Amino acid sequence: MKKLIFTLMFALPTFYFAQEEKPKESPTAKECDLPKDFKEPIKNNRLKKFVAIDNGVDEKDIIIIRAQNGFGSGIYTVCVKQQPIQYQKMGTVFMREGKNPFNNAK
Repeated sequence: MKKLIFTLMFALPTFYFAQEEKPKESPTAKECDLPKDFKEPIKNNRLKKFVAIDNGVDEKDIIIIRAQNGFGSGIYTVCVKQQPIQYQKMGTVFMREGKNPFNNAK
């Protein structure tokens, strides 16, 4: 009886974690499927220039789809090559959302 319980204790979690999951399509991928008459919420050429340099694309290929401006800060969502990317503004500096500019670890 102990051997059965011991075997089930290891077998059941293995079967649970070994299940194959279907890859989920990210809901944000559809964010960049914009209608032809889409109008950008703001016109920010500095942001477009920064994003173009950061991703190695031309400024005309960048579309700002969401902008949340605050006093000296903001969060922007832009489409670059049909992929949504979030950028953050702190003061006059733009940076990709989630990146730590002070991380110097190698």
